[in-house]
Amino acid sequence: MKERLEIIHQSSKEERDYILEYQSIDISTRPKLNLAGVEFENVSRDKAIAIILDLIKKKEKFHHILLLDPIKLDLMLPGRPLHRITKKASMILPSASGLGWAAKKFSLEFEEIITPISLIMDLIRISEKQGLTLFFLGGTEKAIEKLFFNLTKHFPKIRIVGRHSGKLSKERELMVKEAIRKTSPDIIFLGFDFPYQEIWIENNNAYLGKSIVIGIWNNLDTLAGKSDSTPEYFRKRNLTWLWKVISRPWNLKQISITLHFYFYFLFLGLKHKKEDK
Repeated sequence: MKERLEIIHQSSKEERDYILEYQSIDISTRPKLNLAGVEFENVSRDKAIAIILDLIKKKEKFHHILLLDPIKLDLMLPGRPLHRITKKASMILPSASGLGWAAKKFSLEFEEIITPISLIMDLIRISEKQGLTLFFLGGTEKAIEKLFFNLTKHFPKIRIVGRHSGKLSKERELMVKEAIRKTSPDIIFLGFDFPYQEIWIENNNAYLGKSIVIGIWNNLDTLAGKSDSTPEYFRKRNLTWLWKVISRPWNLKQISITLHFYFYFLFLGLKHKKEDK
């Protein structure tokens, strides 16, 4: 019987030469889906990983992989202060089914909704096989150490060149940034709160070298083995973000953002249909 906090990697990949499979994916074309002024990669998870592996191989510059759900997208729409982040990101991926609903309002469809955990775990798995170096930053001391224990247990050849909690004094933050600069990891998994996480990436790219930086928010806690209280109905439908809103009715800001997202895309969708007639 598996331990309660043990990592279980639910991957569609079996133990076969899946590295060769990623290499065989055609990444010469990268179809986009423009959703109300924010341009997403309209690709499968496998193709997203193949693109990321290609960026790591080229080592041309720092790359920010941005995963968005409805709440985060709403705060990054054109005209919002955070919209600038979407213009700087190397890849924007849809991470919740609410974005699929919004796309359908324009008669568009995402090839796949890419959940953060599935993307992270596939990258961790292939990193062990290829000897890629990883750096984890965020969460609590307890969570980051549990994460390290879990990953080294299940992926014994994994190369974690750095790990640190998200509780940073100015002195410790500088130390961590220097550690990132010196180790020059292939992938940095950053687990801060939104939007501090995205702003931190923007302000510190000088220290990030030619790394791939993926903001994973509280998914770092999930990787550390923290049980997910989200009901199965919401998890299966990639509606974890919505459950967080429903289960915290006192968080009026999140509720107002969710309502704005719903009515904003409902209105734009109706306008789009009217113009098409």
